[in-house]
Amino acid sequence: MDKYIPFEIVKLQSFGGLEYNAWRRKTQFGLKSHQIFYIVLSNFSDNTEDVSESQWLSDEDYCRDYLLNYLSGPLAETYSKFKTAKKIRDILDAQFRKEEELSKSHMVDKFLDFKFREDMEITSQVTDLENLRCKMNTENIGVTDIFLVSAIIYKLPAA
Repeated sequence: MDKYIPFEIVKLQSFGGLEYNAWRRKTQFGLKSHQIFYIVLSNFSDNTEDVSESQWLSDEDYCRDYLLNYLSGPLAETYSKFKTAKKIRDILDAQFRKEEELSKSHMVDKFLDFKFREDMEITSQVTDLENLRCKMNTENIGVTDIFLVSAIIYKLPAA
């Protein structure tokens, strides 16, 4: 049986620079589904006992093409100069994880700066705050229910 699955289990959108962590998780799942995730974790010299050189080269080529295929045109052009899938993924991580961290900081700032306005419906404002909390939790910035309720009470306009 061919180890490559003939269809994508996860439909990946081309990565253009936004939402890197979500794209990275989906790419990782796809690489694991194709049983080639090991390529982005190590070099051939680390796996000489586990896989033949011809298998490694075949998997490396497939993995590199897989990653480049799911980058937007400009990013694919930029990253195609790197010869290995591991190098492509390492450099993507270095560049975009830093940007994601800045994005996380922006989310926290937005949460802390949130103020309820008297001229707007309270329910929609609570929904906005809850949506921001969900985004933060998705990015592993934990906001507990107790903290959220306390923040809502604190942020309510003075009576």
